[in-house]
Amino acid sequence: MLLVYSCPIFVFLLQEHLNLLGTDETLGPVCLSIKTENVASQEHTRILLRLKTGTMHELVPTSCLSPSPSPARMAKLLNEQLSVDQFTPVLYPRASQLIAAYDEHVLVSNFKFGVLYQRFGQTTEEELFGNVHSSAALDEFLELLGQRIQLKDHKGYRGGLDTQFGHTGDEAVYEVFKDREIIFHVSTLLPYRDSDPQQLQRKRHIGNDIVAIVFQESNTPFSPDMIASHFLHAFIVVQVLDPNSPNTRYKVSVTARDDVPFFGPTLPSPAVFKKGPEFKEFLLTKLINAENACYKAEKFAKLELRTRTSLLQSLTDELREKSRDFLGGTESPQSAPDTPKSDGGSSGAGNRFIDTVRKALIARVRSVSVDNNLVNSTSSGQTFKKPVSTQPPVQPAIPETATPSSGRSLSKSSGGGKKSTPSSPVSSPDMQSHRTARPALSESDDSSLNSVDLDAAVYVDSDTGLESMSSAETPHKACSLCLDTGEAGGRQTEALRQEVTRLKCDKLDLLRQNVNCQRDIKRLREKELQLQSDLAAASKEILRLRELLKDYSSGGESSPV
Repeated sequence: MLLVYSCPIFVFLLQEHLNLLGTDETLGPVCLSIKTENVASQEHTRILLRLKTGTMHELVPTSCLSPSPSPARMAKLLNEQLSVDQFTPVLYPRASQLIAAYDEHVLVSNFKFGVLYQRFGQTTEEELFGNVHSSAALDEFLELLGQRIQLKDHKGYRGGLDTQFGHTGDEAVYEVFKDREIIFHVSTLLPYRDSDPQQLQRKRHIGNDIVAIVFQESNTPFSPDMIASHFLHAFIVVQVLDPNSPNTRYKVSVTARDDVPFFGPTLPSPAVFKKGPEFKEFLLTKLINAENACYKAEKFAKLELRTRTSLLQSLTDELREKSRDFLGGTESPQSAPDTPKSDGGSSGAGNRFIDTVRKALIARVRSVSVDNNLVNSTSSGQTFKKPVSTQPPVQPAIPETATPSSGRSLSKSSGGGKKSTPSSPVSSPDMQSHRTARPALSESDDSSLNSVDLDAAVYVDSDTGLESMSSAETPHKACSLCLDTGEAGGRQTEALRQEVTRLKCDKLDLLRQNVNCQRDIKRLREKELQLQSDLAAASKEILRLRELLKDYSSGGESSPV
C-alpha cells in the first residue's frame, strides 16, 4: 500500500503566520514558523522548525503551552538541544515566498532510474552497456513501466536527456505515478557508438542514477560491482518468465549498499509477479522508496547536511538583510560565527570572480561537445554485498548465490572512490583512480516496513553533469571526444582540464582568504560592540555628573568646578 503524506510547509504559505530567526551556537542558523489554527474545535499551534540537521514539524494544543509562550520555548519543544534564547522577527512582505523556496528543496517529485539489459552470459560492464538493440521481452517490460515518448516533443521532466538536438537518442520511457514524474534511462534507447567500447554516453546517464533496474531474459548471475559508479546504490533485478504470453511473469530480486536503510514494500515469497497494474505499482513504489532510502546513506547524507547548511545560512542572511532594508536600517546583519560567507570587499569580489570564470568555462566546455564533461571523471566503483542471482550461476567465475525471496542478497567485494560534488560544473579532481576498501552490502527487504512511506528526499533531482567512468578506463585512454575531434580536440580537452585544475586551486586560495577576512570582521565587530558599550556607559556617567551639577547650582552651593 502506497502512503503519501501531505507536506506541512504548504500549510503556512498564503496564511497568517509568524517567521522568526535565531542563531544557535552549536546548531547554527534557526528559522522558526508559528501559526494558530482550530482543529476539532480546539485551538492548536503549528510549529515548523528549520535547522541544518533537518526540518521538524509539530501541531501542539495551545492549552499545553504556557499562557505566554516564547518562541524559544516553542522551538525547544521540537529540539531540546537548542540553546538560542532570542529570536528576531522577519519583517519583509515576501519572506514567505523565500522560505517556501527553501522548503521546496526538501521535496522531490521527479525521479530518474536506469534500465540495463543483461543478455545470457553477460558479466562485464562493457557487455551490459554494449547491447545495441532491445528484445521483444524488454519492449514488453518497457510498455509496462511507462509510455514511450519522443524526446523532441517532451515537455515534462527530462532527467538530463536532450530534448532539442537528439544527442541522447530519440525516445525514452516516461511515467507519472502518484503525482511524481519518472523517466527511465534505458540503455538500448541511448546512443550507441562503435568507436567507444565503454559506451560513455550511456554510462554518463545510467552511472549517475541512484537506483537501476537490471532486466534479464534468462538465468544469468548479476553482481553489482560489475558497474563502476559513484552514485548507484541499489539495483532491482527483474527476470522475465514466459515472455510475450498470457502467462508472463516477473521474478524480482533486490540488492543495495550496506548503509542504505531498509525500504518497502517487502518482497513476497516467492517473489514472482504476474504482469499487470499491481506489479507496476509495486515496482514503481519500490524504485521511489529505494531512492529515498539511498539518500540516507553515508555518502549522500554528508552532502545533504552540507547543502542544507549552506541553503539555510543563505536564507537567514537574506531575510535579515531584507528586513533591515525594509525598515530602513543601516546596521548590517551579523553572520553566523565562523561562516565563510562573503559580505563584500575582497572576499565578495573573489566569489564573483569565481562565478564569472565558472560561467565562462561552462560555456566553453559546452561549445566543444555535449560529451566533453565526461573527460574529467576518473574511474571508481561501488561495492555491494553479494551477486544477485535468481538461479545457480551459469558462469563458474561468479560465486554461486541464491537470491532470497524477501530482498537483498549478500556478497563480499571491494572497490571505491570519492564522488564529485554536484555544485561543480565539472568532475572534482579529488576522485581517486585507484580502488579502496569500502563497506559491503547488507541483507534486505525482509524488514518490518510493511507500509510504504514516500518520505520527501532532500536531494532535488537535477542535471548535474557528473560522470562516473568504467574501472577499465585510465587517464591515458582516449575518450569519445578525442575519438570524434581527433588530436586537436584532445589537446584542447587537456588544456581545459589543466585550466579547471588551476581555477580550483585559485578558488581554494580565495576561500581561505574569505575565511580569514570573516574572522577579522568578526573580531572588529566584537571590538565595535565593546566600544559602543563603553561609550554608552560614559554617556550615562556624563548625564549623572550634569544632574549633580544642576543640584549643586540650584541649592546655592558653590560649584565644585
